[in-house]
Amino acid sequence: MPQPYTLAIDFETANRNSRSICAFGWSVLSAGRVVTSQQVLINPEEDFDAGNIRVHGIRPSNVWDAPALPEAMATHGLFELIEKAELVVAHNASFDMGALQKAIQKYDLYQMPSFQYGCTVKLSRKLYPWLPNHKLNTMAEFLNVSFKHHDAKEDAYICALLLQDMLDRTNIEHPVELHRFCGVRMGEVAY
Repeated sequence: MPQPYTLAIDFETANRNSRSICAFGWSVLSAGRVVTSQQVLINPEEDFDAGNIRVHGIRPSNVWDAPALPEAMATHGLFELIEKAELVVAHNASFDMGALQKAIQKYDLYQMPSFQYGCTVKLSRKLYPWLPNHKLNTMAEFLNVSFKHHDAKEDAYICALLLQDMLDRTNIEHPVELHRFCGVRMGEVAY
């Protein structure tokens, strides 16, 4: 994995409880470009709500044979990926980090490394105040990139592209400094 890098993540959930992660998407942003984007389907070991299925299209039959979150994290090296990232970002990070923290509690995943995280929706509100809203599909349209919204891999990819666009527009090299420049406080996941 290239160093240094920022990790953009996105979760989709099976129901209203954000711990019910059924897809985990990520993109690695390094040296000004996205070097990898991936997704893993996850068996949330919980029931699916019809409303959530309508949003992301993931059905129980798609995840019957999928690993639960602990196995998926270990198999795909996600603990290490998070641990080695300079910063983890998400678009509307409060949702994604809340989902991750609830899932950590659900599965007693206290081997999860501590990490700092940032929020591209908060940054975009500061840097693109003229846009009608700062939803991810609006941001993708602004970046002139087509994508399938609520696909965890594609959402993480747009998040990474958006972060790079903001770094380019401000001539700031590091996303932590971008948060300081915009007056956006970062959070931390720590156990």
